[in-house]
Order: sequence, then structure tokens, then C-alpha cells
Amino acid sequence: GPGPHRLRISPYDPEHRVWVVNETFNTIYVFSNDGSKLLKTLGEKNVPGKDGTHFGKPQDVAFLPDGRILVADGLDNHRVMILDREMNYIGEFGSFGKGPGQFNGVHALGVGPEGRIFALDRSGGRINVFKTTADPAKVDFVEAFTGFSLPLDIIVNDDSLWVTDLNPLRFTKLDFHGNHLYTWLVPKDLPDGYLEVH
Repeated sequence: GPGPHRLRISPYDPEHRVWVVNETFNTIYVFSNDGSKLLKTLGEKNVPGKDGTHFGKPQDVAFLPDGRILVADGLDNHRVMILDREMNYIGEFGSFGKGPGQFNGVHALGVGPEGRIFALDRSGGRINVFKTTADPAKVDFVEAFTGFSLPLDIIVNDDSLWVTDLNPLRFTKLDFHGNHLYTWLVPKDLPDGYLEVH
């Protein structure tokens, strides 16, 4: 919703800095782990843009093992920005559309083994999969995992992906080839807390 949209901490950051993505202000704030110090502001408050220092309703951040940062600059710009470990813009991928590697709203990001990047194409109903390359400013499109209606968030662990989808309300577990392993469905006409497993 309005204001702070997501919190993230890089698993590779020894300082465990806290990243706050503020969709409404078109900014991303980086705080010390205890929240006492604002260390960095990315973007310009209330100034949307499409260049390397501005955002258009950012949605998420994710972190690569080498220190690079990925920003889902998501609802207006339909791109993923690549920042270096010093938080400087070095590249981007994606654009608006339905084609391979394109987006209709990049809503969440996850990073998996072997340089895989999973980017939720929210209104496109899919997960676009990319892979890092030898060039730190570029990634390659690999494939798209389809079969979603309005995917909201993604979590990646060592051997699978977990995706929340809003219509119908469900949690889905996939392997790294896009195969649906489990679906936990929450039907609207059943009591709160009830889950169907498929």
C-alpha cells in the first residue's frame, strides 16, 4: 500500500543494513540495523523518473552474492535496475510488454543458485527468469514460468521457490524449472485459517 512497501536485509551484508522500499515517495532508504541511522537515500522524494538515479514506484530489492543490488523499479518503469556494491547504477533489464523478459509491473525479486534471478511480472501473471553474466551490468533472459493470476511475492531457498498469488488466494511451491510442486489454496467460502493442499 501507500508508503513503505517492503523491508529487506541482504544475507551477504555483515552489517545487516535494513532496506526500506517506499513506493509512494519513489525512494529507497538504507538504515543501520538498529534503525538509529539513515545511511543512504536512493531516489529523490516525490520525484519519479526513469534515469539511473530515480524510480517510478519501486517495489522490492534483492541482493547478489558479489554485492550487487537489484531494484524492482516496478509499477511505472517496468524494469530491474542493477546497482554495484556502492549503490551506483550500472545497468538495467526489462521493459513494458508481454514479450520475453518484459514486464507489466515488476513486483518482487528473488535470487537463487547459479546466478538465477526470479522477477515477478505481477499483471503479466508470470515469473521471468534471468541469469547473471560475466558482465556485471548485464543479465540474460532464460525463460518465463506462467500459470499465475496476480503474483505478489517470492521467496527463494536452496532448492525451490515460494510464490504468493492473489486470485485465487494461494501459496505455490515450484522447483527451479518452473514445475509446480505444491499449492496451498485458501478458498473464499471456507473458514479462516483453512488451507487446501493440491
